[in-house]
Amino acid sequence: MTEQVSLPIHERYSLKELNTLAVESEAEYFAEPADRASLLSALAYARNHNLDVKVLGGGSNLVMREAVSGLVIRYQNAKLRLIEESSDHVLVDVGAGYSWHQFVLDALKRDWFGLENLALIPGAVGAAPVQNIGAYGVEVEQFIERVEGLYLSDSSPFSLKAEQCEFAYRESIFKQSLDGKVLITNVIFRLSKKAAVNTTYAPLEERARQEGQPSPMTLANWVMEVRQSKLPDPSVLPNAGSFFKNPIILKTHFDALKEEYPNLPGYPVDALSSEGEKSVKIAAGWLIDQLGFKGRSMGLIKVHDLQALVLVNMGGQGSDVLAAAHEIKQAVRQHYGICLEQEPRIFS
Repeated sequence: MTEQVSLPIHERYSLKELNTLAVESEAEYFAEPADRASLLSALAYARNHNLDVKVLGGGSNLVMREAVSGLVIRYQNAKLRLIEESSDHVLVDVGAGYSWHQFVLDALKRDWFGLENLALIPGAVGAAPVQNIGAYGVEVEQFIERVEGLYLSDSSPFSLKAEQCEFAYRESIFKQSLDGKVLITNVIFRLSKKAAVNTTYAPLEERARQEGQPSPMTLANWVMEVRQSKLPDPSVLPNAGSFFKNPIILKTHFDALKEEYPNLPGYPVDALSSEGEKSVKIAAGWLIDQLGFKGRSMGLIKVHDLQALVLVNMGGQGSDVLAAAHEIKQAVRQHYGICLEQEPRIFS
């Protein structure tokens, strides 16, 4: 390189090991800053060389193209700092590079509660608010106090309170108006010091009936067991977790489908349509399974044998993953009149 910076800037860097689908992908430029100073240096390098910046977290919720242009930044700061503590809660500042699952475990070890249902979700803390990750009756927005980071255009800082993040089901401002414009450096969480486990998810509720109300750590272990039984380990079978969102449709649409498919599961949601009509959340996995996709191979991409929401990469490229997803979306739209949305973002 002709220009020296305070951290290595790699050219033509393989990203295969940095995405859980394990697709072959190459970054035009790549950097892994671990603190604010080196991050600012990397952003300055991108501006000086007119490079677009692409932010990479844990690589667990995206589909990579074969070539990724510009400078890919994987921010590695993984510090945890206690900001405030009272008799009933703590405020804790967590670096974006901290492993999400490790943060859940570390919080439990410190008797900070609330995140138990989100155990074993892959990825980094910085990606959690982007996707508004959720599982088994809990969404991360319930515990976020503030999200902080930098604008990519000029490295100026931002700090957004939870109510400014426009959180919704698997959505946030970071996937909408701020998509591609910011890098999250740290997230401030408000966690409880009083245990209050959430076992509303059916398998957890059933186990609580059989064994009694669990402690927070026991609940986390139950959640991990459920996840491991339903979702394959990416290190064994490359995948991006649940590939499709559970669609929310109008109740009139649901009622019509229910007449034709009596076993169709649906769950009322609070959201109303623009016409004020009630809505129902449908299990996307059920729709896909009923169409015979579970266990089916589509070239080098396979729908998992036990979970129709998961696409497993058997040696294909990102384009193969997207082609398989398109085939599934098309079939669901034709049979049910429902448009599935994929959860993973396209990284190019």
